[in-house]
Amino acid sequence: MAAQVTLEDALSNVDLLEELPLPDQQPCIEPPPSSLLYQPNFNTNFEDRNAFVTGIARYIEQATVHSSMYKNNAHSF
Repeated sequence: MAAQVTLEDALSNVDLLEELPLPDQQPCIEPPPSSLLYQPNFNTNFEDRNAFVTGIARYIEQATVHSSMYKNNAHSF
């Protein structure tokens, strides 16, 4: 027959389990906390306009290629 365990005994067992060290062989890869400072710049007078236009053009080109790939994939089924 199973022995009955009181609530106090069960809670003390849980407390003991929380204190039990469980070594892990994995290194800690979580970085330490650091603050982040964000300063938005709403000035539309871009310092490097050509780089901005090139970046947007590449984004539009990639979106067009992905769209055509999706359409071709839909036709293949």
